[in-house]
Amino acid sequence: SLPFNHIRHIHEDEEGAFWLASKGGGVIRWRPQLSQGEAPSSYQQFTTKDGLADNFTYAVYEDDYGKLWIPSDKGLMQMDKASFRTRTFTTDDGLSHNEFNFSAHYQARDGTLYFGGLGGLIAFHPRVFTEEKANHTPLAFTNYYVLEEGADKMADKTQLLQAGGAIIIQPGDKFFELHFALLDFDAPEQHRYAYQIQGYSDSWNYTNENFIRITNLPFGKYTLEIQGQNSSRGWSNQTLSLSIQVLKPFYLQWWFIAMVIIGIVSVTLAAVRWRIVRLQKDRARLEAEVQKRTRQIEEDKQTIAAQAEALQELDRAKSRFFSNITHEFRTPLTLIIGPLEQALAENPPPSILRRRMQGVIKNARHILGLINQLLDLSKMESGRMEVEAVRGDIIAYTRELAMQFQPLAGKKALRLHFISDQGSWEANFDQDKWDKIVYNLLSNAIKFTPQGNAIQLSLARVGDDERESIRLDVKDTGMGIDEKQIERVFDRFYQAPSPPRSPQGGAGTGIGLALVKELVELQGGKVSVASEVGKGTSFCILLPVLSAENIKPLAGQPTADVLSSLELAANEAASEAKAPAEDNKEKLELLIIEDNEEMREYIRYCIGEDKYHITEATDGQEGIEKAQALIPDLIISDVMMPKKDGLAVTQAIRSSLSTSHIPLILLTAKASLESRLEGLQRGADAYLTKPFSPQELALRTEKLIEIRRMLQQRYQNVSPTDEGGAYRQEDEFITELRAYVLEHIDDADLNGDRIGRHFGMSRVHLYRKLKALTDQSITEFVKAVRLQKALELVREGKYNVSEIAYQTGFSSVSHFSRSFKQAFGKAPSEV
Repeated sequence: SLPFNHIRHIHEDEEGAFWLASKGGGVIRWRPQLSQGEAPSSYQQFTTKDGLADNFTYAVYEDDYGKLWIPSDKGLMQMDKASFRTRTFTTDDGLSHNEFNFSAHYQARDGTLYFGGLGGLIAFHPRVFTEEKANHTPLAFTNYYVLEEGADKMADKTQLLQAGGAIIIQPGDKFFELHFALLDFDAPEQHRYAYQIQGYSDSWNYTNENFIRITNLPFGKYTLEIQGQNSSRGWSNQTLSLSIQVLKPFYLQWWFIAMVIIGIVSVTLAAVRWRIVRLQKDRARLEAEVQKRTRQIEEDKQTIAAQAEALQELDRAKSRFFSNITHEFRTPLTLIIGPLEQALAENPPPSILRRRMQGVIKNARHILGLINQLLDLSKMESGRMEVEAVRGDIIAYTRELAMQFQPLAGKKALRLHFISDQGSWEANFDQDKWDKIVYNLLSNAIKFTPQGNAIQLSLARVGDDERESIRLDVKDTGMGIDEKQIERVFDRFYQAPSPPRSPQGGAGTGIGLALVKELVELQGGKVSVASEVGKGTSFCILLPVLSAENIKPLAGQPTADVLSSLELAANEAASEAKAPAEDNKEKLELLIIEDNEEMREYIRYCIGEDKYHITEATDGQEGIEKAQALIPDLIISDVMMPKKDGLAVTQAIRSSLSTSHIPLILLTAKASLESRLEGLQRGADAYLTKPFSPQELALRTEKLIEIRRMLQQRYQNVSPTDEGGAYRQEDEFITELRAYVLEHIDDADLNGDRIGRHFGMSRVHLYRKLKALTDQSITEFVKAVRLQKALELVREGKYNVSEIAYQTGFSSVSHFSRSFKQAFGKAPSEV
């Protein structure tokens, strides 16, 4: 715990305190903790700030008179153990030289002290100095200066000091300076002074100057005490005292504070009085305004009633128009679906064309399903939809209905479970509306549940014999719904703003859940939803068992509209078979990042699977991971995707050294100039707007591959020099790679693992990136750099063949000569 570590001499006094002489740290008084229960160890350090002549001390010796003797390079110091005051003896006091030796010191048994230095050896007994007379030398003030507010020079106020014996500092004064002197003319240049400002600081400050400058002294009254020291006679017992008063600023004076208080009270009273008068006037004005508004409200009631009637008529006209045009859509859709189904059945086309036609049929039926849902909503608005009850085993029927969804769930590797607390239950329900409720809830759950998760459909009988109800629960472990959006999920045409896209692709229309609510309420039931973001959603349906009037038997299968949609999904899942894997060694690697499965299939058809080895990713995050693991030759990415969008994918690809060279095409439904510019600014090489031309996509792909081949030729033939061009990032990579190879060119073991570690990537990633940029392997690239360097050395003519082979890292001279001749057509000696 000592403040300084370099100790030269140790002296232990009778009180158990140690006095330490240090090399640069002055003198240290240290009291250790000798036993448990005593005070902890402590120290006190004395330096030139406390009156020492020098911080480099050589020894500490104590005499019989309470004094310590300390040799240094600036004289012999005497310190009083009680007051810690220091007196310094120099050549002016009779010493032969001021500088002592660090090890020449000794104290005899009779108390005589011996100190050796550059002036020889001195010896004395400390009792000689006990008979010296006290120093009664007086002190006096000589000058007083003040730098006042707004002044550039200090003003001389010495006469005010001499006349009053005290000084007063104004609030605006910046600082003041006091000059004083010890009235002893024996070597005045060696006088030392100590001063203390009582009321501000209890410590003494030591200085070799005969003046002090005081700034920023807080307002109040203080007493300045000054003492002086003669180099040979020690400290004077005469003290110079001065009273100092720092005045408060005007804003802290009592009269100013009183004026402010009076002003505040006066303004407050005036404001209150003005406010009372203003409120009285406002009250009269408001009463008149209320009477006027009352008359206006009566007039507006009649106008609103007329407008309401007009709006109702307009709404009825809109519903009729909406219903009529929706009916008109059914005819052309029927003429699209029918001939396509006949063509598939009568004259089966090739597999590629058949999948395309099935995709057209699927989307046409999807539109037809939306139209049917819109017609159902229109019927319910007009009051033309009735409840038609059937009787049958609702548990067995619902289990069979859930089985129809298994192929659709299997496509996403989802586990669909049906649970019921009863084996069977004969109940009255509306089969058509039940089918539509279950279909919309299950298809919605499948759409928004990630792969590998689970969906649960449960059916229960609740209530008593007088009032039985059917409870249907659909629970998923999908992305969930934000608490702020739950209240609006049953609104027509409403879609939650986050997440923008479902895992299935497409944001939907917002019709399905609205239709579910309308159908449930039409039968006198209730629907509720509970959800937590990131954990899943649960829908609960409570339907009363229908009355036994006009009961029909339960049909054995779902209604036609629901069955057609389920059959199409099942047929697609069963007919999806991958073609046998072809030899893709000569094919380029292409990565498609698109969340819509049909769009991924369509892109495959556009670019041609015979030219590329295609890998797919269903969202932006998966695309980034596959791009970093695969290092493809080209990436085609959608912009609007879950987890991470296409812009984030572009930024991640461009910011990674291992993937920054990969050409990238963005596909988006946004056609605005701002969207295209943002994509290009992030680093996309091309930006196509949906719907895009298949020929344009194929041409853009081919051109980007062609540009990559040109880039390979550029890096094979010349060193990159276009630092500000389009290939700046790749130029920097190739330049740094060449520099690293040249730096380690004489290392015969230079390989892809070492180079990859230098660039922070694996050997495989380095190989793929280098292959894409130069069409060379790591070994071929290193060999090319070595041969190029060897050619330069051969042309210089300073080294022989064996020296050049060794300097360029070839394993042997023969290997070097063969490689050189293969590369340049001549032997090294011929060049």
